[in-house]
Amino acid sequence: MTIKLDPEGALQFPCRYPVKAMTHAREKALDQVITAIGRQGVEPDLDSIKVRPSRNGRFQSITVEVRANSRPQLESVYASLRKLDVVVMTL
Repeated sequence: MTIKLDPEGALQFPCRYPVKAMTHAREKALDQVITAIGRQGVEPDLDSIKVRPSRNGRFQSITVEVRANSRPQLESVYASLRKLDVVVMTL
């Protein structure tokens, strides 16, 4: 994955971008994250999904690469993720 930056260090769109969320380790957490991303008109790359459990197994990190067309689109993806009860934080 390559994130494109302009000379000032800002993202260049469209680009592939890793969307990251820390969630409670629940059975449907991944499905909820993918659904929330898809509702924003962003196609998640299902082959890029990475789920890593926390040391004690109570939480998990979910990373999904998306093709982002604009900064507002990315902001709407993160806003929709923060609304989910299962999400603890976004990165």
